[in-house]
Amino acid sequence: MEESLVTLATDHYTAAEVLKARLEGAGIECFLSNVHLIQGAAPDGVKIQIKTKDVEKAMRLMSEWQSEREYADKKNPREIRRVLVAVDFSDYSRNACMYAINLASKIKAEVKILHVYYAPIVDLVPITDAYSIQVDMDINLREMETNARKSLMTFIQDIRKMAGENNMGDVKIGYALREGITEDEIARMAKEYKPGIIVLGTKGKGEKQSDIIGSVVYRVLDRTKIPVLAIPENSKYDAQKEVKNIAYATEFDDSDFVAIRRLLSILSEFKVNVHCIHLSKSAKQPMDELRMDQVTDYFRKIKKDIKVECHLLEGEDNLKEVASFVEKYEIDLFSLTNRKRGLLARLFEPGLTRKLIYQSTTPLLIFKA
Repeated sequence: MEESLVTLATDHYTAAEVLKARLEGAGIECFLSNVHLIQGAAPDGVKIQIKTKDVEKAMRLMSEWQSEREYADKKNPREIRRVLVAVDFSDYSRNACMYAINLASKIKAEVKILHVYYAPIVDLVPITDAYSIQVDMDINLREMETNARKSLMTFIQDIRKMAGENNMGDVKIGYALREGITEDEIARMAKEYKPGIIVLGTKGKGEKQSDIIGSVVYRVLDRTKIPVLAIPENSKYDAQKEVKNIAYATEFDDSDFVAIRRLLSILSEFKVNVHCIHLSKSAKQPMDELRMDQVTDYFRKIKKDIKVECHLLEGEDNLKEVASFVEKYEIDLFSLTNRKRGLLARLFEPGLTRKLIYQSTTPLLIFKA
């Protein structure tokens, strides 16, 4: 009778191959399942499976490897000293600014407000006529830049006034103006400015432009590894309300450990309760509780006095499960890791991150795996 297999982890194809190689190097036989022949991994990720007799040894090795990573991190701690927030002068981007300034005030960071304007006239000029209208085009471009700069300066004055009225006048607020494609310029500014977090305002649930604005957030995630805080329009900034309840969605892979460190770094000055959740469409697996205990232990290693509650959620509709959970536990911030998925998977089965960006009314803190 063949010995049964246990799923040790689920991850994208490359990470699964790396873990398989490390385990086999330690003498543990591994098997990969759920591998897509074209894209490398099916939408739900590649499963790394081992024999039941090797589970204890494998878990011990993974714990040792994690301890090594923790030691390396202690030698090179990450602190957030800069917050980048992109705006388009709308009410929802103004709202996002207040969230960004509040965060900066708590962690003693500075804020840079970025506005990107687009000059469509350049795309409309036929090549054959470009020289003859060069002067007019230059005038139009300068006018567009001047108007954008005036709007930005008015916006900055309003934001600084609001910050002062909310006892956050000591936060250093800078600004930048760029011409180009919004997500491209945000990524370029992030590379130059090196913020610890990017804050973006989004349209609320049900708005006609939600899919357009939401896609900017998603494309920014594709272009940078910096965590993105997406603030829905319906999540109004309230100076009197403290962030108390945080939800962190785990997939039980190595990206959790990086995301958890960043999450607790961002929230270092907030007194929060963490609800660690795992979403599954099928009944919970025997290993799920053990893996959840490991994630919980890691939270407490990073911050000893933190309160962590664990929840294993089951249901066919993950978005519905999340919405119900957020309402039940009064979640102020929902955090998760965005994992790279194949083109076909994204077209035919949008991931939870994309669905939440489009429909959530709770601020989302998104990390890149």
